[in-house]
Amino acid sequence: MLAVLRDGSGERGTVRPERVRRVEVRVVGIQAQTSSVAEADPATAAVPALWRRFDAEALGGRIPGRAPARTTCAVFSDYQDGGRRFRCLVGAEVAGDGDLPAGMVAVTVPAGDYLVFAMPGALAATWARIAEFFDHAPMARAFTADLEVHYPAGSAIDVFVAIGDG
Repeated sequence: MLAVLRDGSGERGTVRPERVRRVEVRVVGIQAQTSSVAEADPATAAVPALWRRFDAEALGGRIPGRAPARTTCAVFSDYQDGGRRFRCLVGAEVAGDGDLPAGMVAVTVPAGDYLVFAMPGALAATWARIAEFFDHAPMARAFTADLEVHYPAGSAIDVFVAIGDG
């Protein structure tokens, strides 16, 4: 998935994500509105607080119809200001349109083309590398909905970034 090519000096080179076509998925969980500015400051970052709450309150166990893979997800959507402001939802993929647990919401990640970046290190560093990749990529981000898929027991994380038609 995420390939980091190195030159002979051992320096980090180009990032080569894999292009995939994803079906529509529904994710149920808890959400917050935030911005790239807020997320850059640990004192105001909403996303880590969502993860802490999701884990501390064992909210994954309250989500009915959870997908068999038992992954946990973060969905970034409702982008504004060129992607600087957005909504983040931390939850789980579900099958169907069942009732929502109290205090939870659902978001649909649309079907479409995505670039998948497998996380080789820290998640914040992965998102920085993704931003760097799109600075020079032949395609643009769609800014519809992006998806982090966290596999059980911390075994891996894939980041799916929606791309436009061009």
